[in-house]
Amino acid sequence: MIMAKEYIEKVFTKFEDHLNLANNNRIIFSGKFGIGKSYFLNEFFKDEKYKTEYFPIFIDPVNYSVSNNQDIFELIKFDILFQILNKDIVDFDNFDFPTGNLVYQYFSNKFLNDFISNTDLLGETVIDEQLPKSYSILKNLGKLISKISEVSKRDFNKFKKEIEVNPDLKIIKNFFDKEETKIGSVYENNAVTQLIYQLIKSIEAKTEKKTVLIIDDLDRIDPEHIFRILNIFSAHDRENENKFGFEKIVLVCDIKNIESIYHHFYGINTDFFGYINKFYSVEPYHYSNEDYFLIFEKDFNSENKFHFNENAKKKFLKYIIGEAIRYNYITARTLFNNDFSKQNIFKKYDNYIRMYYDRTYFKGKHITFFNIYREYYAILLILTHLLGNSKKVQELFMSLERESLVYYEREGNIIANLLGLAKLYKPTENSLHAASNFYGLTLRSTQTNFLVENPQSISSFDLTSFLKDLFEVIDNIIVL
Repeated sequence: MIMAKEYIEKVFTKFEDHLNLANNNRIIFSGKFGIGKSYFLNEFFKDEKYKTEYFPIFIDPVNYSVSNNQDIFELIKFDILFQILNKDIVDFDNFDFPTGNLVYQYFSNKFLNDFISNTDLLGETVIDEQLPKSYSILKNLGKLISKISEVSKRDFNKFKKEIEVNPDLKIIKNFFDKEETKIGSVYENNAVTQLIYQLIKSIEAKTEKKTVLIIDDLDRIDPEHIFRILNIFSAHDRENENKFGFEKIVLVCDIKNIESIYHHFYGINTDFFGYINKFYSVEPYHYSNEDYFLIFEKDFNSENKFHFNENAKKKFLKYIIGEAIRYNYITARTLFNNDFSKQNIFKKYDNYIRMYYDRTYFKGKHITFFNIYREYYAILLILTHLLGNSKKVQELFMSLERESLVYYEREGNIIANLLGLAKLYKPTENSLHAASNFYGLTLRSTQTNFLVENPQSISSFDLTSFLKDLFEVIDNIIVL
């Protein structure tokens, strides 16, 4: 029996295979807005199988309080440092701080002030979620400042004298200082960058894990900042090495949205592919619900494993849940919190249709013949439960292909009986079994069922009004 978690794990494996491609150290994780990219990545790196292999650091620049004349990359650096201090993983007592470097002067004079001022710009989400609950940040910041203060003036003066007596070395150093300490340079390697690099390497040595930087919601920030981030992270700090020394960097976005922004920003005739392929190492990873849908389909079609006498109602239930997954009405987050095995969905369906419906009321009025609707009512209850509310179910029905509705009407009179339920909302109908033209369909009854006389007419009937009335009934039915 396949559970919802196993659906997720199968997609985990697919993403793991992508991460493990040779030389795949820069990744674009692409998917539509609202599909659950952030949730998936958080769950992936929290999973027992992967948290022993990877050390992730998540940052979300959309939360920053940054203006156009500020350098977003400076905030990214302090956010990364903030996250590292919060994780309480670095052994500052034995931290191998690089000696003999002129950047120490920066640390001794400016670091604490810069850390505090940049932290104020990281956004309420970062600060509110972590700082009040984390003694680690304050404790480790204190240790870091203490370590900085231990830098030997003798080592600093020795290095400075070497430069002064060696003109060639001074010329080389001046060149690199000009680029590496320049704010906005893609080659910048200033003091904070060097500190983060040392911390990342310290984490890798201590944990024996691959460090991964995940930059979320890239396409939701100002275009100028988007391309600044892309330009910085497409440039190597060292040969074949990512910025800050991370084993892997993952940018999370909708690449189609990035392309649209790029053409709007630089012109429709500019070569987006030539620009964007400088960032990813192999190819973008395209995340979509299609993966979950295919697994769901395989599960429900595995007749050698499950032996259900599937009537048309159960087939329709399977179809519409599959479409809910395909069109993102049921997301990975929902799958993770529910049991989507075929056995359990049908078990819930069977429990609903076994309920005692003789005392069923709609807006205080007793419904005499409600038993004939119990299977259709069960379908709608399950869908409402899975999608969260009836409005979402109505939206899902509107997205379905009309030809599919025609098919299921012919298979099992599905639409006709749902129409019968909707008729309960129409007080002008004299009899529940009366033939009538309803929402543009001719509906007639038999002794045990309802029929649409011309199923093909479903392709053009008033689906919107029908759904509104149908869920007015469903939302107000009381079974005593």
